Amino acid sequence: MRRSRLILIASSIAAVLLVGCGSITRTEKDVYTITKIDTTVIEQVRNQPGERDNGIIYPSSRTIVMERNMVQRDSVVEREYPNFIRLGLFEGIGLIGSGLGGESVNAGLFGLYFDIDRILTQKRQSTEGNIFKGSIYRFGIGEWKLHWFDDEPGWSYGFTAWELLRPDDDLAHYLNGAGVLNIKKRWYLKNTIPYLALSAQASFAFLPSQYVNLSGSAELGSIGGLNLRLYAGYAFGMSGFVAPGSFVNFPYLGIGASVLDFLNKDEELNVEWKYHEHSSWAIGLAEFMLVGANTDASLFAPNKTGSAKPAVTGFTARLCNATIALPFLDYKLSLGTSLINVVAPGNVAFGIGVLPIRASIVLRPIGPDFVVEPFAEYNYAPSTFTHAGARLTLPVNTELNVLLTVGYVSGSTGSLRGYDWGGEHVNNPLSFDAFYLGIGVTLWERLFHREELRYGRNLPHE
Repeated sequence: MRRSRLILIASSIAAVLLVGCGSITRTEKDVYTITKIDTTVIEQVRNQPGERDNGIIYPSSRTIVMERNMVQRDSVVEREYPNFIRLGLFEGIGLIGSGLGGESVNAGLFGLYFDIDRILTQKRQSTEGNIFKGSIYRFGIGEWKLHWFDDEPGWSYGFTAWELLRPDDDLAHYLNGAGVLNIKKRWYLKNTIPYLALSAQASFAFLPSQYVNLSGSAELGSIGGLNLRLYAGYAFGMSGFVAPGSFVNFPYLGIGASVLDFLNKDEELNVEWKYHEHSSWAIGLAEFMLVGANTDASLFAPNKTGSAKPAVTGFTARLCNATIALPFLDYKLSLGTSLINVVAPGNVAFGIGVLPIRASIVLRPIGPDFVVEPFAEYNYAPSTFTHAGARLTLPVNTELNVLLTVGYVSGSTGSLRGYDWGGEHVNNPLSFDAFYLGIGVTLWERLFHREELRYGRNLPHE
């Protein structure tokens, strides 16, 4: 209980630091005073009535009136610019050579590929990893411009809301930090999207664990919020994860991936938001859909079959989605992925994919807001299955879209012990296939139009 309170306090401190030390958007105002000066000339000639002798000069009846008017008004023009170097939701790293005598965490590449049986039953994995002994997880990453060394480009400071370093599966070796302070320097090798850079970083955590993490990395991204990184580092400090705390130190190599993780170069901080480059048709936080499928049993009522089977047999869900435009078919052809992809049309017909590969064609046959997207997707781990279909998306507002999808899924759950979705033993868990129809919603998904893509826009800063 005491540790839980400590983590809660640490997370609150981290949130305050993130909000107080930086913002997402910088607004600049140009105030103008507009002056309009107008001069009106009124000229009148009133002739006297009656006849006049031509030889006699009469006084002129012409009158001239000049009026000058001046109107002043203030004009305010607001310009919005990004104010962050990096803003990311999640990063996972698989560690090589970090073991301190404990067993492998069995998290695989990027620290994300767990054994499916462990996910379903929370039991020890049936497979043992030999390459990736440990993992690092980071949630809530923010970096802002650091004005050191006469504003030399590439320097940034930031905070990670929560970070977990696991050199192996021994709890006494864990390093856990909330509100982790990061100081970073980048050297860019490629100046076009996706950027390629080398970086050096020092991270300092003060609670619940006290540690220092020194690392260097090669970074590729961001494009569509996706990034790949190669790490080499050394971490040391007091664990405090299991009382009494112990001193932990370990070197490591790592391969990492991050999602919803956006990067701005220093010069991009002076480019207005409306001129920024976009590479994706869609970027979203989450998607959830209820489906009806031709499976033997419903996930929600596994004991009811045949005519007693409910109409809703399962669901699909995706987390942290990106659909990146490719330079084919007027950029309608796209390649996408998700951090986690769950397709579960029935109790024994389900698959869980991490960072699947998805190809699709983005069409707008009716109007700019109505999206039709035929897709084909391959999920390779921890379940292995293919997933194809077509989805229709109709935006409701900036936070919510409505989905209608028809699809087909076929493959293997990946279970080696024979578990269904509820963790119960089944006779034939290795393969499944199903057609389904689903309706659902996406949350905080941004849909981009063709004119918003960065290709061929001739932007002012290009």
